[in-house]
Amino acid sequence: MVVAEILTGIALVQKSVSFIKENISTVNDISGIAKQIDGFFTGSDQMNKKKGKGMSIAEQFGSVEKSANDFINMKLLEEQRNELKNIINMRFGPTAWDEIITERANRIQEAKEVSRLERIEAHQRQKEFLDTLQTIGIIFCVIAVIIIGFIVTFKAFADGYKYKSKDYTRQQKIQRGTIVLPTMTTCRLVKRKVYKDKMACIYQGAQKTFTLDFTDIANGCPRKYQCVLNPNGKEPSIDSVMESLRSIAK
Repeated sequence: MVVAEILTGIALVQKSVSFIKENISTVNDISGIAKQIDGFFTGSDQMNKKKGKGMSIAEQFGSVEKSANDFINMKLLEEQRNELKNIINMRFGPTAWDEIITERANRIQEAKEVSRLERIEAHQRQKEFLDTLQTIGIIFCVIAVIIIGFIVTFKAFADGYKYKSKDYTRQQKIQRGTIVLPTMTTCRLVKRKVYKDKMACIYQGAQKTFTLDFTDIANGCPRKYQCVLNPNGKEPSIDSVMESLRSIAK
């Protein structure tokens, strides 16, 4: 593989030099043979790069045949270069070859600089991309922390918060139905029982509403008053009334 590439380089050098020798007198300027000059340098580079490649250190320095071939190839290359230099200088001036070498070196250097800047730019883009990912990650983490904090705070607030209803007035509570007023009726005195200085007053209202009240004899029993309607009630028995009076008197 290495030998084939070297031979390819030699062939390219010879072909380029032959074309230039045959056409140097007919071209108006160097641009007419620029492609072949590039071919010469390309072949030369192939020969220089592949010299000694593909062999071990021992083979490179121990092979007489390989060393001889390399020497011969380099001598041929040097001869071709000198011949090319002479015919170009004779056609385009004594400094033409040096100007070509200088221009080529400048372009190689410019290409290396462009390549270096592209690598720097690629590295910078990669760094910016990673920085962007890191920033996005940080933002997501902050948002997640905020959301979790909000959820925890809301839950704690919800668990500890007890709803306190509005403090309505009694009349407002009645209107809202919170307080249900009992139905009233007029209870009239129907019986009185006396034991010592105490008196039991039995009243009856509408729908068999019965009430029992105890008072002192001195105060007496009111003849009527407004009592809570309790339909289908049972009139207190005399025995229970007297027992209650005796208990109060004690």
